[in-house]
Amino acid sequence: VALLNDFSCFGKCSLTVSIPIISSYGIETVPLPTAILSTHTGGFTGFVVQNMTENMRLFAAPWRKIGVKFDAIITGYCCTVEQIKLTAEFIRSFSDTDTLVIVDPVLGDHEALYTGFTDAHVDAMRELCSLADLITPNRTEAALLAGCGMDASIETLLKALTVENVIITGVHRGEEIGYCARLNGQYMEIFKPCLPQTLHGTGDVFVSALCGELMNGKGMPQALKDAAEFCDDCVQKTAKRGESHWYGLAFEDKLKEGRGL
Repeated sequence: VALLNDFSCFGKCSLTVSIPIISSYGIETVPLPTAILSTHTGGFTGFVVQNMTENMRLFAAPWRKIGVKFDAIITGYCCTVEQIKLTAEFIRSFSDTDTLVIVDPVLGDHEALYTGFTDAHVDAMRELCSLADLITPNRTEAALLAGCGMDASIETLLKALTVENVIITGVHRGEEIGYCARLNGQYMEIFKPCLPQTLHGTGDVFVSALCGELMNGKGMPQALKDAAEFCDDCVQKTAKRGESHWYGLAFEDKLKEGRGL
């Protein structure tokens, strides 16, 4: 599995989450960092960011020469419009007809684009999503990609998005939070109790587990159920650690438990 995402050294998100979780499913991971950060940007200040655009080209070139093809390609955060287009080029170059492509279209949250992102990022991300078998936007990203208002219903968003399979993450319903999906033309939803604290990196944990389940032969509905359960287990284990562990999920506890240790 090729993983195109940022590498946040401290904070437990993106590649530092995806590599160990997907590896625990018995799957070889090949990371291609879009950026290297001292910490993730959720709640930290003074972080340092190294844009890896040119390195992405340089690193991918030898893979192309030796004819590498991937069983799956998972994409996440891209710094710039150029990187989004480069990621689309990577998918075209390194996939076969049976390659699973999952795009986590990182654009914004809380009804707004992330700082520094523009409509051009949204347009480029729509093009990238057109190459995907499955996309996993949050509600804000789903609205941006669909060209709908932020008050649009989940049903409206799922109808407006043209990718065959869509899982909208982080959907709030009363005291619950969960996922609403259109998978193989069928609607399904999964909700879990919402904890009264903000936890970072939950989307990365979910997508990593989802990839692991799919790559081990499960159908999309069952993979969604099992990945949601995996992520919720990590959330519950993190909550037991208290507020000091706000910066990321304690997924290590879940992996250790799985080994019977």
